[in-house]
Parts: sequence; structure tokens; C-alpha cells
Amino acid sequence: MAALKDLSNALTDEFLNDMATNFFGARKDIDDTLEYFESLSAQLLDQVEDIHKSCALLQYVCLGEGGYSEFCKCAGIDPSIFNIPSQTEPAEFTGKPSFSITNKGEYIKWVSLAYHQLAHSVEKYMHGIVTSSKADHGRKIRSLNRIDFYLFAEDINAKIVKVNTNSTPSEVLKFTKSLDPETSSKQNITGCVGPECAIIDNDLAFKTINIEELNFPEFPDLPADEKNPSFVCKFCSKIYANKTLEVKDLLKKLNVKS
Repeated sequence: MAALKDLSNALTDEFLNDMATNFFGARKDIDDTLEYFESLSAQLLDQVEDIHKSCALLQYVCLGEGGYSEFCKCAGIDPSIFNIPSQTEPAEFTGKPSFSITNKGEYIKWVSLAYHQLAHSVEKYMHGIVTSSKADHGRKIRSLNRIDFYLFAEDINAKIVKVNTNSTPSEVLKFTKSLDPETSSKQNITGCVGPECAIIDNDLAFKTINIEELNFPEFPDLPADEKNPSFVCKFCSKIYANKTLEVKDLLKKLNVKS
């Protein structure tokens, strides 16, 4: 008889361990995933800031808002899409143009560099950049991007709904009490009745991510196949003809910085 009781206790302990592993393990997994999601959100916000800084750099080499608007017109870009926050500092150039014989030619190269820098920032943010992982034997990996971020949010929400539906605290409480016949004979086996169960489950349920409130802006892809796109040349020729002295002064400043 004692052996049967010991076996019963062992089985009960095993059931409780499995229940704890499934219930608390699933909830910890959601907690860890949400924490990771928050860190990705911060990284993606940094990328948005990089885009705005690249826009500010392009605006700088276009000689201000007026020139920037003219550039966007030549490029077929709606400037309001990027909506540069006030007081945004321009990004630093990631490269330097090759030698040019004329000031006009040099100006075209600087503006092209600024434009390509913006196009690269948008590409990285919207679609990610594929690189080789040295730590994983050269496996190709794609960097964090807006599209994958939103898909990840949908996956998290699906997991949250599953946990909230299939592993509710009230159901775990019912099952746990059912394993103790002596206790269940003295009190309601459910541990909660009707609305009380709903209150417990609602209070401890995970909140899904409101994807519509994530509010990460969407940017159009910018063509960057040509080293010096025709619209850049068109814009620079017009600006150089109308503001030659200002362009020369800009070139001096850019060369000093570089």
C-alpha cells in the first residue's frame, strides 16, 4: 500500500513538474521574446534617425531647404515622406569623391555621395543588408529591417494568443487542485467560479502588440544603380549655374572636413 502511495506521489510530482515547465516556461519565453522585441524596436528607431541624418546631409549639400526641394523634384521624390525633424544634425560622409578637374564635376560627386548614402540607409532600414557571419562559417544573414520586424510582431502575437488560450492560470489551478483528492473534497475544485476565473485569466494574460501603433515610417526605395544619376547631374548643373559662389564655398568646407 505504501508503495502505491509513493508511486502516486511520484506521478503527481511528475505531472506538476510538467505543468510548471509548460506553463511557466511558455510565459518566460513570451517575456524574453517581448524584451528582445523592445531591443529590436530601439535599434530600428536608430535606423530611422540615420535616415533623417542622411536627409539632413543631402539637404546640406543642396544648399538648404530650397535646394533640397529642387533636388527632390528632379529625382521624383516627395520630400514630405522623409519629414526631417527640426534640429537634425547631418550625418558624416562615409566616403570621399575621387579627384575632379572642375568644381562643377566635384559638386556632382559630393551630391551623388550624399544621395547614395541616403539610398543605402533606406535600403538597410526597409529590406536589410545581407552580410556573411564570421562567427557562423560565413553563413549569409540579413540585418534588422522594417519588413522582418513587423512579421516578427505578428509571430509574437500568435504565440501570445496561443498561451493566453491554451495555458490559462485558472485551468492550471483547476488541474493542480484535482491532483489532491483530500483538498478537492473540502473545497471547490476549480479554485475560482465563473467570472472569477475570467478576472484571474484577464489580469495575468499577455497583451498583444498593437502593430498599428508601432508607427515606424515606410520609405520608398531610392534608385542607386548609377554612380552619378542623371537627375543629380541635372540638379547640380542648375544649382551651380545659379549659385556658383555658394557651391565653391561649400566645396571648400567639405574638403576641409574630409
